[in-house]
Amino acid sequence: MANERQNFTNRTLSNLQKYSQNFSGQSKLATENIYVGAQQAFRFFLLINDLPAAFITQVDRPSYTIQTQEHMLLDHVVRYPIRVKWEPISFTIREIFNEDGGSVGGNILNKLLAQSYYYPDDVNSADAPQSLTNVNNPSLAARDLVFGTKNLSKENLIRALGNVKIVSLDPDGNTFESWEVFNGMITSVDFSQLQYSDDSLTNITIRLEYDWAKLTLRQ
Repeated sequence: MANERQNFTNRTLSNLQKYSQNFSGQSKLATENIYVGAQQAFRFFLLINDLPAAFITQVDRPSYTIQTQEHMLLDHVVRYPIRVKWEPISFTIREIFNEDGGSVGGNILNKLLAQSYYYPDDVNSADAPQSLTNVNNPSLAARDLVFGTKNLSKENLIRALGNVKIVSLDPDGNTFESWEVFNGMITSVDFSQLQYSDDSLTNITIRLEYDWAKLTLRQ
């Protein structure tokens, strides 16, 4: 079996060299680095303020779509690129808590409360100032109490989330690549279902939308 596998590999590499001579980098990639290393899905961490990276179990890497515009040319349809659209990403984190009463879910909600939102029953109430004491910057949150509303603005959502970076590691634990997400906003938070017949750990799935992402590769 081992000999058959090696023979198949040798034939594949030989054919690849023959057909890839017109494509830059293919021969070197196939013959020199094929067994050196391959990126593994579990070698990563996601960095977001106030969320423990060790308990994030899954994250999407950024992706984009080039949107096009169709144009009729004689009997043909031709397409022209018009804009780049970066697709939303999601990540999943274990719902853990600590001895001080803090929790992942609480930290996520505080990101919303800190800059962008407060509960409707706090609006114009006598307890409103006290109810805002648990957010990061009560003075900012209280500025709209006179009007009974608070703006859910892009600026506030970006500030509440903070920096977002996805880092992939090689087998030695060194950074292989890193994605930096710009102007990220939490647009969806999904708390996993609770049920008596299930003793598994609970999760929170979070959806981020952003303006663009930048990939940095190890030099």
